[in-house]
Amino acid sequence: MGQRKSSVSPVRGADQAMRDQEVLRANKELAAYFKGRRTEREARAALKIIKAFVRDRERRDAGSRPPLPGAQVVKPVKEVRSQRRPRRKPREKSPERTIPEQAQLSESGDHTTE
Repeated sequence: MGQRKSSVSPVRGADQAMRDQEVLRANKELAAYFKGRRTEREARAALKIIKAFVRDRERRDAGSRPPLPGAQVVKPVKEVRSQRRPRRKPREKSPERTIPEQAQLSESGDHTTE
């Protein structure tokens, strides 16, 4: 077998854009094969393109990888603080409630009704 390059060659912007388009096209070709619109031979060729792209992407550092082709770049959302006061914590309920005197009298049965 042949010897492979150990380092990743830098990819220029134009080459990267062309490769992204090629990967998107290969992805569509593969999807068309599963829908019955392409032959197995065309699907294998598309799969080779996709696998080469994935291999090249795996060799790069995670921080320097460009976004996947076709994926929208999502910028992190800055946390927006409102000008309102912060919410207060709810009060803790006391474990024992005071019972009104009339309720205590009716429960004990001390008074009689005629």
